[in-house]
Amino acid sequence: MWESLRRWLLAIPYSEPLERRQALLIQLIELGKLIIALALLALPLMVPLSPVGRAALVGLTMVTAVAAVPALGLVRRGRLDAGALISALSLTVVLSVMLYGNTLDDGAVTMFAYAVPLTLAGVVAGRRALLIVLALSVLGVCAAVVLGRVGAPGAGFALVVGDTTAVALVSFVIVALLLAFVIDGLSALTREALAARRARERELEAMSRRLESAVRERTADLEIALGALEQRAAEQASLLDENQRQRVLISALSVPVLPLGRRTVVLPLVGEMDDARLAMVSEQALGAVERLAARRLLLDITGVPVVDTHVAQSLMRTVSAARLLGAEVALVGVRPEVAQAIVGLGIDLGPMSAFADLQSALG
Repeated sequence: MWESLRRWLLAIPYSEPLERRQALLIQLIELGKLIIALALLALPLMVPLSPVGRAALVGLTMVTAVAAVPALGLVRRGRLDAGALISALSLTVVLSVMLYGNTLDDGAVTMFAYAVPLTLAGVVAGRRALLIVLALSVLGVCAAVVLGRVGAPGAGFALVVGDTTAVALVSFVIVALLLAFVIDGLSALTREALAARRARERELEAMSRRLESAVRERTADLEIALGALEQRAAEQASLLDENQRQRVLISALSVPVLPLGRRTVVLPLVGEMDDARLAMVSEQALGAVERLAARRLLLDITGVPVVDTHVAQSLMRTVSAARLLGAEVALVGVRPEVAQAIVGLGIDLGPMSAFADLQSALG
């Protein structure tokens, strides 16, 4: 039986542990109210009360039992706040009626019991529910006091004729037990919530430490990778500089200057001549004439496969500039097809000498 009741109590639609404990507490409170209300149905018949008092007490116990049912149903359907609010409101209404029946002079126990619905509403149902229960409690107490003072019909219906010590003690014990049960349950919930929060904080701290360690390791890896990239970039920059120097050297070697004797300079040209190489030819030729004080410049075009208008005109500009520096210029390596091309292009070589080979030019 107890195991079946336990399974029934735990069959609630709450996944969060704190909500499950709160729902379990509200269920136990409502079941306790229901059992107590049913057990106290015979109490009005056992104490010396007026007929109105007996009827009122029977009605209050019935109201308490009936109000427990919807509160219990709401909690089991997943509406914990609404169930806690109905439970607190029903208790507030019952206490207000009991205060009206006992009057303010004999209602110390009833006033003490208002802590139960206020605590229940504030801790479980939230601030809004607390304000509602607080307003209803204040309104109920004020109404009971005012109606009792003006002598409204039924005021003091729960007053016991004769010695009230036993009734007061029993009432106090019941209220104190109920309040202690609620406070203990809510205190357990608070402790569990605090423990869960501390556990989450410790877990977060551990995660933070792991994350910091991972960040440090990743930063170290990135610094190593960055150092490697910087080293690779420096190596690539060095290779580019070396490549550029080699290009300059190759360009210079592609137009070599060969001094023959004290006054003669030979520039052997090999390969196709583009704008860059033609500019290098002009620079090398004029520089050699000036540097070596040459009086004769031999442009050997034996290795040039094609001599077109652009190449011929560039060579003629170089020839003209060399003449201005005082050097005689001769064109060496004129093959038949080159000669035909020059004539076909209509290029006038002017006073420049032309030779078939270097030997003829030197002879």
